[in-house]
Amino acid sequence: MTDFDDIKETGFFKALFSTWKKSLFNPEIFYKELNNTGEDHDIKALAHPYFYAIIFTYINLVFSFFWEVMFFKIGFYRNYAILPKIPLFFTNKNFIDLYIVIGVIFLLLLLGILYTIFLSLLTVIIHGFVMLMGGKQGIKNTFRIIGYASGVGVFSIFPIFGYNISAAWFAALLIIGIKETNGLSTPRSIMALLLPFIFISLILVVFFIKILAAR
Repeated sequence: MTDFDDIKETGFFKALFSTWKKSLFNPEIFYKELNNTGEDHDIKALAHPYFYAIIFTYINLVFSFFWEVMFFKIGFYRNYAILPKIPLFFTNKNFIDLYIVIGVIFLLLLLGILYTIFLSLLTVIIHGFVMLMGGKQGIKNTFRIIGYASGVGVFSIFPIFGYNISAAWFAALLIIGIKETNGLSTPRSIMALLLPFIFISLILVVFFIKILAAR
């Protein structure tokens, strides 16, 4: 059982930090303990990693959007000569700031919904390949692995390279999680994660080839 699975006893912020720290820096130990929830048929076994993932996904989105807006404004809005090319009410700095605030709120709501769909699809796809590699656990376990690996979203506070750090660390955590919870070898765990991306890439390549051929 993770600390975040036992929020009432541990406390929200303490459980959040403890789970984040252990999942990122002691993933082998963390994922060995992951299945010992005692809640195999309890919705909390899915709800807790989901909300954990949502928290760090929002952190990721907020900082990613912040850096994009910051660099965008530095690069374009300091030179007001470009402003007449966009709607006139944006030429007023106050309207620009209001637009940014409304945009952030809208994006958080929209992307939260989209992320939920993405998380569900990613779980189904990766779990299918985990089973293909000989995985022993159910789909709930795969969902929990992905959910609790989402703490890497905090690295989005770093501009430019933050996304690359998060993506690489996220992949490493998934491999470790698959290995430790399913009893698979390291090569099989890597393949369970790598094959879905190869499969999806091939589908996209075929799709674009057909589009180009149709033209």
